[in-house]
Amino acid sequence: MIDRPRVDLFCEDRGHEQFARALIERIADKLDQKPSIRTRNGRGGHGKAITEFKAWQRAVTNGYIDHELPDLLVLLIDANCIGWAQARRELEQAVEPGIFPRCAIGCPDPHVERWYLADPQAVQEIIGIPPPSDPGKCERHFYKQLLRQTIQNADQPIASLEMAYASDLVAAMDFFRAGKNQPSLKHFVEQIQSALQQLC
Repeated sequence: MIDRPRVDLFCEDRGHEQFARALIERIADKLDQKPSIRTRNGRGGHGKAITEFKAWQRAVTNGYIDHELPDLLVLLIDANCIGWAQARRELEQAVEPGIFPRCAIGCPDPHVERWYLADPQAVQEIIGIPPPSDPGKCERHFYKQLLRQTIQNADQPIASLEMAYASDLVAAMDFFRAGKNQPSLKHFVEQIQSALQQLC
């Protein structure tokens, strides 16, 4: 059993990183694991995250960098309106399974802020009011604005970013309810659970 699994995380930005960390830690805690999470990329947006991952993977493959391979590789990159299943397939094709046998891929559809709002009861518990009904839109920054609006309507402070609520929202989240609302989140949770359970 690996009680302190090494997890390497590639994602787009701080909002993705905070959500992924909170999710991994919550799932690992139920398995009595204390993961060591190393963020390999957490800035620069969608394109840079994918480019950086491919370059890093090549460098590891060719021995250009001395790197201790993770027990679990986690990629969290927005689907950006192409659909989460297609976005996931594209990322799966980019991963070398011989190097990373355990991999969890998350593709929020269309953006990660939709996952923050996936469980309205958790949002009400942590922020103070439920979010508006999800209109199912695919517009740039729409869900980020919806999350910010919910926080402001609850008269909660936005200290620096809306993403400061990530760990509290993930801790309060009912994964079944959230996954029913957001199938892409359900798939990501199941992949992380399965990978960490294999390490047990």
